[in-house]
Amino acid sequence: MFYYYQQMTCTWGIRAQAPADAQYCLSYGISDVQNTQSRTISRKNGWRNVTCHVQDVGFNLFNVMQICVTELGQNFSKLHCIDLTPVNYYKVSPPINIRVKENEVIWDEPEGNHPSHGFYYQIQVTKRSTNVMKIENVTSNSWNIENRKQSYSVKVRARINNHLDFSIWSDWTEAVIAEAEPNNFQMLIMIAVVFAFIILMSLVIFTCRKSLDKLWQPIPDPEMKFKGLFDYHHGNFQEWINAKSLGAKIPEECITVTVEDGIYA
Repeated sequence: MFYYYQQMTCTWGIRAQAPADAQYCLSYGISDVQNTQSRTISRKNGWRNVTCHVQDVGFNLFNVMQICVTELGQNFSKLHCIDLTPVNYYKVSPPINIRVKENEVIWDEPEGNHPSHGFYYQIQVTKRSTNVMKIENVTSNSWNIENRKQSYSVKVRARINNHLDFSIWSDWTEAVIAEAEPNNFQMLIMIAVVFAFIILMSLVIFTCRKSLDKLWQPIPDPEMKFKGLFDYHHGNFQEWINAKSLGAKIPEECITVTVEDGIYA
């Protein structure tokens, strides 16, 4: 795999029959040309595979390249080689600055120096309401959001346009959320429903209060109607009735008196 124009990593396995003291010599260069670089790697602690890291391969990645690994033992030497075109195994860094602007998802090209200035993109779109995911190929650094009434999770990746058969896709970017735009009509309906509910509840409260006021009329105070019942008889109605009966005035009989001059009869 090749990165950032001149960096290379490679991995190979170690056969089970290889002796523990075997060493491995990595060499690479342009095919049919004398190898330009080589290094020797010792097997340690029972390694079953080996990884190499080369910072600067030092030639054009569009040229056919030969990579060889020589297995070296005390009494033997085995050579394993592969020919490849580096740009077919070139992996760019992910796109950057992915963002949502109006009806589009927009991003910038991968950072760094690459063997090609043209890129292909793929966008991974996941509908958040159903978790249904789809991947679309994109030739520009933007993607049009077809339905803003839905909310989406969006990731983007890139590969170089090497004008050959294929190249390696970058890793996916971190997900960016494209929120659904608010529906103004639905918002108006919601406001109208809330307003109608408030009015209805106000009418219910007002009606219930009027009904309760009629049901719960104030009880007259008997103290105002029956003088003396509570002041002198402590609310004892029978005692108050008897007292009123005893206090009633009986008319006295009249005695006729004749009055004459100086004489009373």
